[in-house]
Amino acid sequence: MKKLLRHSILSIGVLASSFLPAISTAADNFPNKPITYIVPFAPGGASDIGGRILSEALSKELKQTVVVENKTGAAGTIGLGQLIRSAPDGHTLSIVVPPNLLAPYLMPTAPYDLSKDVKAVGLTYLTPTVIAINPKFHPNIKDLNALIQAAKDSKNGLNYATVGVGSTGHLSMELLAKDLNIKLEHIPFRGSSPGVTALLAGEIDFMFSDIVSLLSHLDAGTLIPIAVGTDDRLSQLPNVPTIKEQNPKANTISTWTGIVVPAQTPDAIVDKLSAALKKVLESPELQERLTAIGAIPYYRDGAFMQKRIVDDSAFWNKIIQDNNLQQKN
Repeated sequence: MKKLLRHSILSIGVLASSFLPAISTAADNFPNKPITYIVPFAPGGASDIGGRILSEALSKELKQTVVVENKTGAAGTIGLGQLIRSAPDGHTLSIVVPPNLLAPYLMPTAPYDLSKDVKAVGLTYLTPTVIAINPKFHPNIKDLNALIQAAKDSKNGLNYATVGVGSTGHLSMELLAKDLNIKLEHIPFRGSSPGVTALLAGEIDFMFSDIVSLLSHLDAGTLIPIAVGTDDRLSQLPNVPTIKEQNPKANTISTWTGIVVPAQTPDAIVDKLSAALKKVLESPELQERLTAIGAIPYYRDGAFMQKRIVDDSAFWNKIIQDNNLQQKN
């Protein structure tokens, strides 16, 4: 009996140890094929522009091709759903941004649970938000108070664009409209770029968006910023007051971007991806490129990002429930 027990324990030990080289080899050989980098929004927006900059840098660092794939629709849930269903081998990544956190609380059936369905690789950058108008069609709106007055004076109110139903821009504007007792109509788009195009054409009155999508037009003067959604003024727009400066009731909204993989991806592979992400984001060249488009480089590891997902999800869920916003979508 003792001999049999000893043999069984030894067999279990041998069996368990046999998995270790496989796990190690998987990480050592990673990546061994091209990596798909899912951007769940339309080309031309902050996620797409920043994602292409990062994918290029990661390609060099990982010595493997990283291909950006735009998978649009449903406030980013379609692209993220594709990521969740993909093989958990580290060869499929996806961007995650705050709108992805809101979908489970806004949709009749939650499309996913980010606390269980993904594993965070790390945060990449922050994207400050801006309210912008087209001076060609609204020459008298030069600040937030003028926008508020225009909405009150208009019989039908004003309409505005965001990257989609359930985006942080959408909920922020709904809250602002409620606080100020003004009428605003939401016009959702599949990403920032189509919304900017509509704003330039005069099809919408104003837009609440990330600065990355707007910066070139702000620099050219074809669009005018009337407020920024950060705690402090932006270095790129030092003369533009914050929303809170102009209205103390309003919330400050800055969006972040991070990278995730399927939940069952081995930790060793996630660690390798996170280390590569950290290295490229510490590069002065990459920092300069991100800053030039209006993004703020902001690497934080997977554990930090996972906590941010949980905390921010709880924050937005409370806003949605307290204001009964889920019934509007």
